[in-house]
Amino acid sequence: MKESGKKNRILVLSHISELVGGAEKSLLDVFDSWAEDYPIEPIFILKEPVGTMKVAIEKRGWKYYGVEYTFWSEGEPPKTSEKKYVAALKNTRAIQKIEDIIQQEQPDLVLTNSVVCPWAAIAAHYQKIPHVWFVREYGDLDHGRIFEIGRKKTLQDVGNLSELVVANSKTLENHLEKYIDKQKLTTLYTPFNIKKLLEKSDEKVKSPFSYSNSLKVVVTGSLTPSKGQLDAIKAIGRLNVAGYLAEICIIGGNGPKDYKKRIRKTIKKYKISDKVKLVGHQANPLALISLADVGIMSSRMEAFGRVTFEYMAVGLAMIGTDSGATPEMIEDGKNGYLYKPGDIETLVHKLKIYIEDPNLISKHGQNSKRKAEEMMQGKYKSEDVYQKILGLLSDDGQKQKTQPINYTHKWLEYPQLANDFIIETGKISVKKLIFKRARTRLGSVRRKTRQTAKKAIKG
Repeated sequence: MKESGKKNRILVLSHISELVGGAEKSLLDVFDSWAEDYPIEPIFILKEPVGTMKVAIEKRGWKYYGVEYTFWSEGEPPKTSEKKYVAALKNTRAIQKIEDIIQQEQPDLVLTNSVVCPWAAIAAHYQKIPHVWFVREYGDLDHGRIFEIGRKKTLQDVGNLSELVVANSKTLENHLEKYIDKQKLTTLYTPFNIKKLLEKSDEKVKSPFSYSNSLKVVVTGSLTPSKGQLDAIKAIGRLNVAGYLAEICIIGGNGPKDYKKRIRKTIKKYKISDKVKLVGHQANPLALISLADVGIMSSRMEAFGRVTFEYMAVGLAMIGTDSGATPEMIEDGKNGYLYKPGDIETLVHKLKIYIEDPNLISKHGQNSKRKAEEMMQGKYKSEDVYQKILGLLSDDGQKQKTQPINYTHKWLEYPQLANDFIIETGKISVKKLIFKRARTRLGSVRRKTRQTAKKAIKG
């Protein structure tokens, strides 16, 4: 039942503005859940250029602002003084713009989604507004991102800048305890609507699997080494070489060219082109997932694993890496099996168990469904976190932040970065400088042209 009363205005920074990843989808799931039961008015900050997430926000009747910024953890951090200076300029301007938004919108609370940028948290600090941080990833251990000031200082700042830090699994919360006051930490499982997931899974689609009597496996995620699709494909290859009929559907797009090349070489090596289907990004992956027997979570480390839960909700037997929060969801021998990341031999063995004992597929699938339902009914629910937030909005929660911010030491470097940039540009001729800038802009135009062409083809 929906609570009545004054609407709590929450300013939310979504670190990216494309609705493609688990972090963005889970953020909307949380606010959908809160909007059903509480009087809230979310206002979003989206990274410019604003992407597809704005459609979902506008559909819900919510407001958003576009702000340009970069991250304090990158896969490839800027190396030249020019790039560092330009990033620093964007981010200081972003903080100022977010402060302006806070003054204009007068939110009761500021919330940051994902650990990759602190600009809304810093703005809230300056404006003395309570801040909550949703941490949905390890950052470096799972996605290979490099923290600009190191993991320890970064995560300390996450705690210093927040009254409440929300992890998406108990495993991640335990990891954060090394750096953040335990009293500030809590866990929130993404509030999935299992009924809606099952409705999506019932959509009729053409099966990606070619053989009626095969073991049908699915892996979902962006095509990147950290997601481990190559390990799963190798396991399918080895099974077929050994005389077992198994095939796999890989759902997910993008990814480095060299990784895609390695995947193609592996498929060719094992002669399994008819048993590996690369279907790319899917608007409704659940319809394909439901056609599989076994769902593999092959990522080297997941803070939660949105697709792991989706596999469980539709009743798949599970196999996952024994790392991150995956063991929190897959109970070895009950609803699936675990293996060490990269241990293809063990992965092959676990898949072989299902081939040799097909009854286990149904048994573990039913246990997966029960586990999914238990997670949604347990103690890590969205309403519990919202009650904690309401506590922050009381008089007792309006405490002035006194903890130092590690990241402010970076600002001492900015004048020197500007000076280095001036010196560098003074050492090269105007002709070379113009050529350098033109080449950079041309590369940007080429990338945008390719993206536009791809969208046109898909459309």
